[in-house]
Amino acid sequence: MKLSLAFLRNRPAAVVSTILVLEAVVFYATPTAEHIPHPPPLRTFARDLGEWKMTRETEIDPESEALLRADDTVSRSYAGPDGPVNLFVAFFKSQRGGVTPHSPKICLPGSGWTPEGSRIIQVDVPGVEPLMVNRYLVRHGDDRVVVLYWYATKDYTVADEYLSKVYLMREGLLHRRSDEAVFRVIAPIDGRGDNSAEKRAIDFIRQSYPGLRQQIWAE
Repeated sequence: MKLSLAFLRNRPAAVVSTILVLEAVVFYATPTAEHIPHPPPLRTFARDLGEWKMTRETEIDPESEALLRADDTVSRSYAGPDGPVNLFVAFFKSQRGGVTPHSPKICLPGSGWTPEGSRIIQVDVPGVEPLMVNRYLVRHGDDRVVVLYWYATKDYTVADEYLSKVYLMREGLLHRRSDEAVFRVIAPIDGRGDNSAEKRAIDFIRQSYPGLRQQIWAE
């Protein structure tokens, strides 16, 4: 019980818990069947994206997979003209059972990364409405990386974790669906600094996101 009370005293956790309860009420108060999408597996996504070439694909370990509870994931490293990036996507067909995307701001510190800064930036992507994404700077020993991540459904993209839950309730009411994906791109920081790493991550997002979005929400 002490653990539960400590969790609820954490304001962000309490807000998320309240939103999840409201989501459950929205879904179960109306009897209409939920729409469940069935996109192609993420592993079929392109390995070559212009000048970006896949160098490695990593399987999610069973422990992380059990914690994440996503319906599909992909974790890859790509090499481009200015250096490497890592792409991670987790897709959830339905959040009706309480499954929900995990925030990198929780997962990365839990893996030993120390936050150094966070803000929201805009990324302009060809053929897609401008993305508002989280720019998260973290360190692990001598390693420093720029993390760009955001949440998306068929009809919206959003950076804010709490706002994504509000939009999700809207999707449930209007379209009877709760599918959502979290996208994360990591760029290691080298001697050129974090702005150079950010630019590399943005270049990769511009090249990869239109295809990823089309594959997941082609219906």
